[in-house]
Amino acid sequence: MMELASIDLIWILHDWSDEECIKILKNCRKAIGDEKRGKVIIVDSVLKAEGKGVFDDTALVFDLLMIAHSSGGKERTELEWNNLLRQAGFPRYNIINIPALVSIIEAYPL
Repeated sequence: MMELASIDLIWILHDWSDEECIKILKNCRKAIGDEKRGKVIIVDSVLKAEGKGVFDDTALVFDLLMIAHSSGGKERTELEWNNLLRQAGFPRYNIINIPALVSIIEAYPL
């Protein structure tokens, strides 16, 4: 199997339940293989736990859309992303906040 240096998931994981996200991320983990250089780049919303983010009102609308139009999809807080990533084999991650509704999450297997 060919190993990939990185995998990009842009506006993908918020469509899926936690269980499905873990499956998707575990498959990504297998595909990147080399733990020294492989990573998954996730572009998705990262809600502030205290609800004080600039885009939290808009993210709430997206959260309601995910509830209405998907089976278990939702917008997630940093703690929820942490739990998903760890369960999928990505103990290290970096969240890059940008002036937008989404953030960039770089997830590393080691």
